[in-house]
Amino acid sequence: MMALRIRELALIVLAALLLLCGAAPVRAEVEATAAGIVLDEPGSAYLGRASSMMVELGGTLEAERALALQRAGRFSPVGEDVPKFGIGSPAVWLHLRVDSRYTEAQARRVLVGTSWIDRIDLFVVRDGQVVGRMQAGDGGPGLRAAKGNLGFVFEHVFEPGVTELLVRAETPDPLVLPLRVFDDECYQFAMRVHDFTYGLLYGFLLALIAYNAMLYAGLRDRAHRDYVLYLGCFVLLSMGYAGHGYNWLWPGMYGVQRYIILVLMVVLGYLGLRFASSSLGLAVAAPRAHRLAHGFGVAGMVAIGTCVVLDQQAAAAIVAFVFVLLFSVAMVWLGFSRLDGDRIAAGYFLAGALAAMAGAATTSLAVWNGLPYSNWTFHAAEVGIAIDGAILSLALAYRVRRIRRERLQAEQLSSLDPLTGLRNRRAFAVLGESAWSTAVRRQRPLSAVVLDLDHFKLINDVRGHAAGDAALKAVAGVIERNCRAADVAARWGGEEFVVLLPETTAVQAGVLAERLLHDIRGLDLTLDGGALSLSASIGVAERTTQPDLEALVREADQAMYAAKQGGRDRVVLALPA
Repeated sequence: MMALRIRELALIVLAALLLLCGAAPVRAEVEATAAGIVLDEPGSAYLGRASSMMVELGGTLEAERALALQRAGRFSPVGEDVPKFGIGSPAVWLHLRVDSRYTEAQARRVLVGTSWIDRIDLFVVRDGQVVGRMQAGDGGPGLRAAKGNLGFVFEHVFEPGVTELLVRAETPDPLVLPLRVFDDECYQFAMRVHDFTYGLLYGFLLALIAYNAMLYAGLRDRAHRDYVLYLGCFVLLSMGYAGHGYNWLWPGMYGVQRYIILVLMVVLGYLGLRFASSSLGLAVAAPRAHRLAHGFGVAGMVAIGTCVVLDQQAAAAIVAFVFVLLFSVAMVWLGFSRLDGDRIAAGYFLAGALAAMAGAATTSLAVWNGLPYSNWTFHAAEVGIAIDGAILSLALAYRVRRIRRERLQAEQLSSLDPLTGLRNRRAFAVLGESAWSTAVRRQRPLSAVVLDLDHFKLINDVRGHAAGDAALKAVAGVIERNCRAADVAARWGGEEFVVLLPETTAVQAGVLAERLLHDIRGLDLTLDGGALSLSASIGVAERTTQPDLEALVREADQAMYAAKQGGRDRVVLALPA
């Protein structure tokens, strides 16, 4: 039932995530048409549909030549909010006409592209002449870096009238060209939202990393270690494709920037498969799935490593994106493969894997091909991993509870007599010492009762060991029913039982012993060989001058033997020393 609820939760999470990622409301704050935009309001909309484009073929074009081709009608309408050109695309030109109807010059920020584009050139055209050029990208020195996932930001003052913007972009990675024009207020708001959301995401993920690192330090469970590595890799990957890594962690390292995002995509998948294997116990429960997952992860690592060594960036991009899509499916498959085992753990994992799969696949397809690019689809991987982290933190908490429960059960089993369910002699010694210390420290009464079944060997010899076992279990039941919560009852060995009674004098213990004897006599045991009557010899001793618990039990044991010698089926109280 629990696994069914978790599976339903997984489907709800998947549906909600896909709905969020597909719904990308954009506030059109500029008047945008296929002929360009009118600069009379602050802007935040993507301006692809207001632009025209041309793929550069046959060599690098100068801006003047590209402008001439635009005038000659060689540019075609973009037809979507954010144009995408896939992996390994030739350089692309965009043209945007901006009509400023203000009477004074207006400062704006032009936001272009994504943080992983190698080079972007922005040309400003007035009256048919190129009057300005700005450069950005992560492909070499002297280029301005991206402002997080807002892309590359160019500042420009638009004079009244028509200004044309020509953008040239090139990269072997997926070429995505979001284009927006912001005033200062809109830009500052976008930066605040950007900083807040990434701060929230990284704070949440780092908290999960710290939580699981502490669990691993305490439990030495490999699943927690693998989850720390998996989340840590995602944080690095997110910082990479959001532009934070190039700004903060590896600034100016152009060779690293070319491949770091692609390599981290594959490493993330490899570590995710390791986490799946350890958290689901695949090595023992599903060795074939474990081998397949391990082989797939290693194959991805070898493929991306080969592309890096051979300096094939476009091939590396294809390997990374294909691997991420297959990895997303593999994680869900692994979750389904374990539903016939530990259904609760597998259900948690499956719900998280579905969220992560939907997010990773949505972002990959939005950046590469197959889904429209928007704020929601671009950030779907981060939303998915956050949902995945929340669900898997519940799964890991369930693992901790299960381990604790199993450990407690193991401790209980090690302290119980398997036949009667009473405590064994070792557990009696531990609990009895505590009761003894309390009685000595507070000078309170403490009594011991030792009970031995009469003629038990004869029962075993004549009626068989099954009858003997039934007799022992029946007597244990009598003892349990008559004891208080604070009393310590145990099977001492063979047919002998012992009960330690805190806050009980010898007289009071004698009353309990008589009640035990009465109930044992009244047991109605009917076995294959007929009815079985039982009796017991019971000895009682109270703490007085005995040096320790062992001496007290020994005194009660001697009283029990006195009962045997006195004819059995009776209670004898030890005389105080």
